[in-house]
Amino acid sequence: MTFQQRGLFQQGYQEYSPEQLRQLEWGLRFTPFACSAITAYGLFTAQPMVLFAVATLGIWAFLAPAAHPMDLLYNHLVRHITGAVALPENPFQRRLACLAAGVMNFVAAVLFTANLPTAALGVGLALLMLQAIVIFTHFCVLSWMYEGLMRILGKWNAPIALDEAEALLRDGAKLVDVRSANEFARDALPGATNVPVEHIEQNCEQFANGVYLFYCASGTRSQIATEKLRAAGATAVYDLGSKSRASTLARSEDAKK
Repeated sequence: MTFQQRGLFQQGYQEYSPEQLRQLEWGLRFTPFACSAITAYGLFTAQPMVLFAVATLGIWAFLAPAAHPMDLLYNHLVRHITGAVALPENPFQRRLACLAAGVMNFVAAVLFTANLPTAALGVGLALLMLQAIVIFTHFCVLSWMYEGLMRILGKWNAPIALDEAEALLRDGAKLVDVRSANEFARDALPGATNVPVEHIEQNCEQFANGVYLFYCASGTRSQIATEKLRAAGATAVYDLGSKSRASTLARSEDAKK
């Protein structure tokens, strides 16, 4: 996955293959760009009502996953002009970012109303900087913070320890690479099978028996695959994490043979 695709993955677009994410990359820039343009106009003309309006868009987007006005504009008009695919429903992390942007626009509007233009510009410019990062890289600071919070709360489980994974592998556990087929073809580990994360749910029965260790490029997709299978009732499935950890495990096993 590219850096941009990993950013989208972190924003909650976790059920899509790298190819699908590639098709969505430019379209998903439209809404933050349009909202940023409205925010910039409201800031530099010092019109709080404009900022209140764009704040409403962000709050509405949080409440209605598939009804952000800018997403609807893109799906019903812009994409037909460009020949692009339609934008899907916004996942929770992206909706949370829209809500945060809405709150910051609201605060800037209130500060203008209270005759505090310097403070309003400070809040607004901070928002524009964060949105510029999203537009150009798809890296969302709030999504990154959300993931960190989930890790702290124990909702984002850590990968299995290598010594435990090594013991499972010796007892017959199987390595499963949940990256895309293209990634797997480039540098597959010996003995590993490939089931891309977006196909995991359709292949639940395959993992009903036996013990499986899942890995991917960075550890994000392997965790998602493991959680999906556990939610479907699988018990002997483990998140091994990144490919580098899986490679270390494979080398350790080879050295002992």
